[in-house]
Amino acid sequence: MSYYRGICNFCGTGCGHLLRVEGNRVRGVYPLSGHPLSHGRLCVRGWHIHELLQTEDRITQPLIKDGGHFRQVSYGEALNFVTERIRGIPGHEVAFLGSPRSSNEENYLLGKFARGVIKTNNLSLSSDAGQEESARVLLEGCGWPAMTGTLAELRQADFILVVGGDLTKQNPIIASEIHHAHRAGSFLATISPRKTQMARLSQLHLRPRPGTIFCLLQGLARILTDENKIDADYLSRFTANSQSFLKELKQVEIDQVVEATGIEKEQIVSLAKRLAESDSACAFYPTGVQSLDSRTIAALFNLFLLAGKIGRRGSGLNPVTGISNLLGSYDMGLSPVFLPGYAPSGDEREWEKLENFWQTKLDRWPGKNVDACLSEGESIKALFVVDHDEEIIRHVNRIKQLDLIVYFGAYGNPFASLAHIIFPRTSYAEGDGTYTNSERRVQLVKKKIDPPADVRPLWETLTSMARALGHDWNYRSTEDIMDEISQLVPYYSGLTYEKLTTRLGLKWPCDDLHPEGTDCLLAEEAGHSFQFIQADQPGERLAFDQEIEKDFPFKLVVGRSNYFWHQNSVMKRTFIPKREYNALLLLYPKGFVEISEEDASRLGIREKQPVRVVAESAEVRLAARISRDILPGMLYIPYFIDEMIPEFLHRQVADLEKNEEFFLPVRLEKAV
Repeated sequence: MSYYRGICNFCGTGCGHLLRVEGNRVRGVYPLSGHPLSHGRLCVRGWHIHELLQTEDRITQPLIKDGGHFRQVSYGEALNFVTERIRGIPGHEVAFLGSPRSSNEENYLLGKFARGVIKTNNLSLSSDAGQEESARVLLEGCGWPAMTGTLAELRQADFILVVGGDLTKQNPIIASEIHHAHRAGSFLATISPRKTQMARLSQLHLRPRPGTIFCLLQGLARILTDENKIDADYLSRFTANSQSFLKELKQVEIDQVVEATGIEKEQIVSLAKRLAESDSACAFYPTGVQSLDSRTIAALFNLFLLAGKIGRRGSGLNPVTGISNLLGSYDMGLSPVFLPGYAPSGDEREWEKLENFWQTKLDRWPGKNVDACLSEGESIKALFVVDHDEEIIRHVNRIKQLDLIVYFGAYGNPFASLAHIIFPRTSYAEGDGTYTNSERRVQLVKKKIDPPADVRPLWETLTSMARALGHDWNYRSTEDIMDEISQLVPYYSGLTYEKLTTRLGLKWPCDDLHPEGTDCLLAEEAGHSFQFIQADQPGERLAFDQEIEKDFPFKLVVGRSNYFWHQNSVMKRTFIPKREYNALLLLYPKGFVEISEEDASRLGIREKQPVRVVAESAEVRLAARISRDILPGMLYIPYFIDEMIPEFLHRQVADLEKNEEFFLPVRLEKAV
């Protein structure tokens, strides 16, 4: 019996664990007591990850679909199948969907294969939701595309604000750190229309109407100016456009904010003063599930910058990723808008740098994410997919029309059944690689067990495929790939496997100036001024709401943080967590819609009564679930109802699940 140190592969917290290995099987998991973030804790998902790692439901050999059925083939035949068919398809007609569970090395190589070998810029991630928007906002505001603070100092914070989502369900250990800080004396406030578990733990919960968090954050900023709670010295030293922002802020009318959000002015004033008067303040928001839209993130950034809480120790803006390596995947440039290291895809010099390093010609045309590529009117013919995570499959009819679908995966799922060819890949316990958690901590995971005989790491398969297509790739290990990453991604320039083997992770930037990593962003060391971000005013959207309110008076919000894991193909193989997350399905086997007690009483709707949720062009029938967590005029449907996607939400689902600020106007009726 042996115990091996590793990192949990579920959410973006990156908790440390020990895996117990017997006879080349993972038989148990235990928390790693000395881990700097998890401190000897695991959540219910992490405690049962060994169930995933010993499942028999593995893809163990290349498969080719023949006459509607899969047959086993050799790797050589599988490579020939792909190379023969992909040669005749232009790069702009090919798209790549990566996995935020893959290692940095695998995702870097997937992006290099897409751009350098296939010559396509159509690439994105499954479950990426708001990470791209968050990175864009933070890059514009402070030049730092991820968490600006550090969790290590969270328990000493005076003020903590959680905006949107429910971290207690999405990232339980980070939520636990927030709760510890609260118990140690931090003032904890939550902003979310729905009453979440995090909200129940808070001293103050502001519940703005759906779609108005942006307005509320602008109102808080306006109060800072009205109450003269601005640090003028900080603004003059560290910001470049504070005067123009303050001028724009005068257009925000507090009375309009109160009317739009439903929040009393006294509560807005109280929260703004708490923020301004705190010595250290942190804000958290999710980027993976139930994320915020870009203008809301911008408003939150502006609020904390105005309060002087960006670039100071113990303070900062902290986006929290929902999937294990979502941040690292963006660090590697697995996006149509970012090249490796967050270089903008519109920068010609960055393309030239990449061409010189990769020694191949690259096409500059603007890429799209996979969802856009599969929309109507697009001419995509081929799709490469790595470990599709959710059972709900969008664009399924469009996907079935493609000439070539290549799937790389460790486990079978409904998406794999759509593929023309399947390549097996190792699980994260069967190979080496690095993963980057929410706080920018890059952690090395070493191989613990041997994979099945015919299963190869993704990087090996991609290397072989690139060679078959005429590119001289000569990677011998993931360490070779990390050496290349460190030369192209400035944040990783000081990272080596040698360093990571002897440390429990290093937080980027790790470079010549910070050889042991960087805890947090400091204004004095940034080398540039921070920028307030211009955001659109909300009047246009509010006017639109008023126009349709008569026929569709309810605002429907789709939530994923409670039930996202139910549709997760990893969670489906861990039995105890699966049972816990499936509990509500026993009471509502065909799904439910949450309605407030006030609205249920007004409409004469009983618990579990069949109801119709009617949108402008479609409807869905569900059971009513009467809840105190829902505001009057709001409805909530968890994201686990299979028929919702193709039959009800249809085109709206991509927008609905993209961020918490989006809602769908509907009406609610008793089902006949």
